[in-house]
Amino acid sequence: MSNVVLRRVAVALASVVLAAGCDNDLDPGTRLVDFRLLAVQADKPYAAPGEEVTLRTLAVEPFGRPVSYAWTTCANPIDSNANACLDTIVARARAGVAPVFSQGVGNDSFTTKVPDDALSSLPEQARSGAIFGILTVACPGTIRIGPLESAGPTELPFGCIDANTRAELPYERFAVSVKRVFVRARDRNPTPAVSAVLWDGAPWPEAEIRETVACSNDSNKFDDCPGGETHVVAALPAPDGIDSGTDEYGKPFVEQPVVQFYATEGSFEFEARTFESAGAGTKWVARSKAKGREIVMWFVVRENRGGVGWTSRRVRVKS
Repeated sequence: MSNVVLRRVAVALASVVLAAGCDNDLDPGTRLVDFRLLAVQADKPYAAPGEEVTLRTLAVEPFGRPVSYAWTTCANPIDSNANACLDTIVARARAGVAPVFSQGVGNDSFTTKVPDDALSSLPEQARSGAIFGILTVACPGTIRIGPLESAGPTELPFGCIDANTRAELPYERFAVSVKRVFVRARDRNPTPAVSAVLWDGAPWPEAEIRETVACSNDSNKFDDCPGGETHVVAALPAPDGIDSGTDEYGKPFVEQPVVQFYATEGSFEFEARTFESAGAGTKWVARSKAKGREIVMWFVVRENRGGVGWTSRRVRVKS
């Protein structure tokens, strides 16, 4: 995926991942119980030199804290992986070229321009790998930046001060990510979209709130839901947004969309579906603690050439 949390947090998160593998009582990754940056979308996943690109985020903040954003860019980072964008920014800071950040509360979109020389500055044989990176920091509070020039190879030069507690949050409770835009002279890639959402096989319009009965317990196991209703939800990627062919460098490609499922409560049988299995959807149940609440579900479609789109629906859980 082109929107990637930087690997510098891997060490900090290792104990969390290990604990999750050993404890069935932890919330599944599809359940949104804390701040999450689910996706960053570029309106042009493929863009030409000099062209403007607009980014927007899909973030979920269940506690109502104000979310701050900081944005900056890197052109042709030293490698194609996401972490290389920050490496490039840090290297330039050490050389005295301070990055310019666009910051603000609620600043969840950002428009920037691909450098005019994003292709011409590269040797011809390297131009097929030209990348323009957009780094995003998202924090349910106040963002702390730097000093960039002293950042080590295993640390993030960013912090997040919780808007409610004023405490500094650990890395896993805010987000630092990179969206990679591929720089091409002619190739383009329209963003994917969800063409329809289904509830138990029937169309589920965006304005319609469905109802369900919760389980009589709060188990995190999908198949442990006595007394509750099981529903099948599905999100169908728009087929006209799925491309295949040969790019301007003569390389064949086939887009491979994946739909991911998220909700503020409940449990899904599957976390994601491929394009071929999207119509089958996934089963979902609401836990007992969801009684009397309105649940929000998000359906995020991603494809392997950097495109991402999403939609949401609401479910009311009976008391």
